[in-house]
Amino acid sequence: MHPKPAVVATASLLLLALTGCVGLADDAATTPTPTVAPETSAPAPTLLTCDDLASADLVATTLEGADGVAAQPVPAVNDYDAFDGVLLEGAGGLPCSWRVGSGMPEYNTPSDWAYLRIDVLPGAAGQWVPLSAGDAPSTDTRTIEGIEASVSGGDRGWSVSAPVGDSWVVLSISAAGLTGAGSRFSGLGGDVMIDRLADVAGPAFTAVQQASPEQLAWPAVELRQTDAVCNGGLDEQGILAAEQVPADASVEYETLDPTTEAPAYFSDAVRAAARTFTCDLWVDALPLVTITTARGFSPLFDRLRAPDGDVGFAPFDLADAPADAAAVVAVTDDGPSSPAYLSIGGTLYEIQGDGAQAVAQAIVAQTY
Repeated sequence: MHPKPAVVATASLLLLALTGCVGLADDAATTPTPTVAPETSAPAPTLLTCDDLASADLVATTLEGADGVAAQPVPAVNDYDAFDGVLLEGAGGLPCSWRVGSGMPEYNTPSDWAYLRIDVLPGAAGQWVPLSAGDAPSTDTRTIEGIEASVSGGDRGWSVSAPVGDSWVVLSISAAGLTGAGSRFSGLGGDVMIDRLADVAGPAFTAVQQASPEQLAWPAVELRQTDAVCNGGLDEQGILAAEQVPADASVEYETLDPTTEAPAYFSDAVRAAARTFTCDLWVDALPLVTITTARGFSPLFDRLRAPDGDVGFAPFDLADAPADAAAVVAVTDDGPSSPAYLSIGGTLYEIQGDGAQAVAQAIVAQTY
């Protein structure tokens, strides 16, 4: 009966082998598999917004009238500032504007409207110049958040301007009736209004100064890369015909490029950054019309129809114009001299002077 122990021994060895295999299988099943963490990219920086520069409550306090009644600001732009706001946005800057009161377009008629503006032009701090006071630079300053700012007041309102970090920042308040029937701020005095602007400038300066370059990289249009030349749609003969200039008149048609000289004003710096140029027509030594050309700015034409551009400008018809053409004229009392704005072929034009709408039609005719 000896074979039985051998069988038992063999079975025992088989059982041990099977048990060992099960143990190895269990170990393999419970050993964690190394994993590679997925690559994560840093979130894109959030661009600075107008709300980051001035809270709604601060805007309301700044534009509160002398009567002490709480103001209800709304985003809106004075038609006087609308085109420069378009240029600033297209050049990669940030235009901010709020209005209280009844709105545009009247300026010195009895009205209670007022606007607060904050404009930021990145990369322009090195071009900064003080505000103007009449025909000379303002010598008045105010230290705001450690930054020496230029301040000024006049018929159009009050302003604060300073180089902040790498940017040129300007704040302003304008109002109806400052030189006429009296504004909502009558009796407050210029020093009070500058104090109010300084209160807004403090957080605005801080926000700009603490922002990263990426937070100030607002979108820009594709700017002009060609030379500044008054030809094509701006050809002299068509402009002269539109203005009905006599054949025996002394004529000078001059091209001016703001990128070729240092700015005297913030608006000069904006126009240079936007790579605009102007065609100035002089007849018998007198200025007749100025055409400012902004290549690539047609996508921003609708900004002239935003509040309060929708009442500050009125559309007018163009004969034989392509489908992409559009034009508006400023609603003022200047009649034929009211500034006109034309968008055609990707270019935005500002036309100031006599016969502005006729000049717009001439540009259309010479463009196509």
